[in-house]
Amino acid sequence: MDQIKKEKRQFWVILVIVFLGFLGISIPYLIFPALFLNPEYSILPISYTEPMRALFLGVTLAVYPLGQFIGSPILGSLSDDYGRKPLLVLSLILSAIANLLTGFAIAWSHLGMLIVCRFIAGLMEGNIAIARAMGADLTTISKHKTFGKINGASSIAYLIGPLLGGLMTDKSIWEHLTTSTPFYFICIFFFGLAGLSSFLLEKSATNLLLEARSFWSRINLIKRMSVLFSNRRLQFLMITSTALTLAIDIFYEFGPVYLTVKWTLGPAKLALYNSALCLALAIGNGWLPTFFSSRISNRIAIISSISGLILTLIGVVLTNSPLLMVLLFTLSGLVIGVAVTLLTVKISNSAPTTIQGEVMGVQVSLRVLGDGLICLLGGALLLISPKLILIIAALIALATLAYYINLSTLHNSRSK
Repeated sequence: MDQIKKEKRQFWVILVIVFLGFLGISIPYLIFPALFLNPEYSILPISYTEPMRALFLGVTLAVYPLGQFIGSPILGSLSDDYGRKPLLVLSLILSAIANLLTGFAIAWSHLGMLIVCRFIAGLMEGNIAIARAMGADLTTISKHKTFGKINGASSIAYLIGPLLGGLMTDKSIWEHLTTSTPFYFICIFFFGLAGLSSFLLEKSATNLLLEARSFWSRINLIKRMSVLFSNRRLQFLMITSTALTLAIDIFYEFGPVYLTVKWTLGPAKLALYNSALCLALAIGNGWLPTFFSSRISNRIAIISSISGLILTLIGVVLTNSPLLMVLLFTLSGLVIGVAVTLLTVKISNSAPTTIQGEVMGVQVSLRVLGDGLICLLGGALLLISPKLILIIAALIALATLAYYINLSTLHNSRSK
């Protein structure tokens, strides 16, 4: 009973820290499309053509997930060996510094510095991998609940954060507010969160095999992935998760861009659609996976949710109604939440408890690798048609659905 109460308290601390951390990460979410595509907010010279603006937007969006791709599995693996708490605190401190420099880069209209700072910030964003590993460490609470609520807390943060970011750039509230202001706030916020994490989080056990592993073996990304992928079931689930989140992240990254181009919206108006998406994500992550797990198989729930995502993406491309667009963003959040949480549970259950941080880090890493590539490609596709980006997302989701149905059927037949 004492262990149950102790883990429940620790889990609530983890949820608070995840929520506050993602609140800081999400504050500038809607700022970047406007920085490049909306003349009122643009940091680029007037002489820059639309193709050049789209290209630099793609590069700026891509370097952040590229940093995550490199940093997440390394931070996750190091947290397995040295403990979750010190790695989380260190990443928050370095993220604070990177965001401060990002604010300076925007204020000085220095594109090169902005790109470098976003890359460094991405390197330190292994927080979600470490948080999921912390949840997996809790033995008395279902992973449907821990992963679902962790994802739900991040979704609520993404609901509130962009609203705060929009307010922090609104000169009608205070004339001294600029597009740099949110990043200065995030810097202060993350320093405070690092102190909160250091004070409230309990120290986790370190890996007993620490001395047997060299530092290079922990950060050798290619070798670590090859070892993990020797587990065939884990390989299958990782590929499914990566492909699905590629489609999802195209929607995350270029949904606001699509609306900006379609209706010439600024950060404040984009926040309405983002709010609908994130509120639905909170429900889809935090409640629906547990609800479905006691009623239908995870396989059926995953297939149904991916199918729903395909339909909502098609709907977003076809509709010209703002009201219907809000509804579609809401539905997409529900199905995305269910699919992502259930796949994460399956991935965690397929790996030993001693490498949960590494596995969660690799999951995030593979996701953001595709995200970074599609950001670069998406900037080029904007020159052809904004709709084309979302059509590609729907096609990727369709291919993922076919792959998952085929391989899951094969694995089920072998296990019988």
